[in-house]
Amino acid sequence: MSEEYETAKKKKQVLDNLLETGRISPSTHDMFSMEIAEATTDIERQQKALLQKMNTKMMEHKEQIKTLEILLANVEIQHVTGEVDEEVYQREINVLSMGLETSRHELETMKEATDQLSSGNMVIEQETEPQPAESEAVEKLGKPVMQYVEVTETSSNEAPQETLETAEEAQSADTTSEGEKKQEA
Repeated sequence: MSEEYETAKKKKQVLDNLLETGRISPSTHDMFSMEIAEATTDIERQQKALLQKMNTKMMEHKEQIKTLEILLANVEIQHVTGEVDEEVYQREINVLSMGLETSRHELETMKEATDQLSSGNMVIEQETEPQPAESEAVEKLGKPVMQYVEVTETSSNEAPQETLETAEEAQSADTTSEGEKKQEA
């Protein structure tokens, strides 16, 4: 439980003891009891709100992981079909793998914190700062770009059709459009 919640419980115990020993009147007890109950209710409300936010963030991370996995699969497919050369392949696989590892670690950390919070073992008072590896991955990846692969059979005489942009080209196009929006504003 949170420190504030434990403190409220201790105050309630002391207050009940003071009433039982006759050191305070029932009206004084009731007044303090109401204040403690309000504080406890506020703490519980904050914990529920935090749990909701954390659950939303976990869903966002699951979607991010799914997108990164799709991008990774696309790069692998493009590499096998010869659409992406070895250098681009290695660079993109490294960035996507680092992003996946970081996202999966963050999701696991959020799950643990949510489990602890929902069981009443702790209250998280502030968000954690992003780890350096996460910052690097986010800088390199930019916004996730959904890519679809159209797999068609071709004879060895036909050149494979390009049906995808690489993540790098999509990110470059996205960055360019953001810069144009900023200039317009």
